[in-house]
Amino acid sequence: MQPKIATHRIDIKLVDRLHFEASFGSFSFAIDEPPERGGTDKGLPPLAYFLAGAASCLMTQYMKLADEKKIQIDSMETIARGHFDRRIGGAFTDIEYDINMQSSCNADQMKSLMDEAEAMCYAHNTLKKAVLMKTSVTLNGIRIT
Repeated sequence: MQPKIATHRIDIKLVDRLHFEASFGSFSFAIDEPPERGGTDKGLPPLAYFLAGAASCLMTQYMKLADEKKIQIDSMETIARGHFDRRIGGAFTDIEYDINMQSSCNADQMKSLMDEAEAMCYAHNTLKKAVLMKTSVTLNGIRIT
């Protein structure tokens, strides 16, 4: 079977020093570093976008699957943490997602949804090949994973 290849294009231009403007179609956003790292604090730092993109990609898959399976998710909040070595040549050592949801589904349904969401998430699949990925899910106040 021939793979289905898709492309996302992000255009990024330098505004000033470490301040960049990125655009995706009709949307744009600022990228910068805080003053203590030489930036002007006019946008989120690149790694914040990296973590937000990866975590929201996974959250999107949860919601798509929940809709498909007729599972009502009343709320979902995620805390994404990326631990990394700041030395030159350093990298992320691990990335953790703490996902807290409210839903009428049971723990087994949610664990199945979690497995499928991770399998469908391009960001998660890419990153887990390079760094330890940990996800914990709390459903209705009870940690299930």
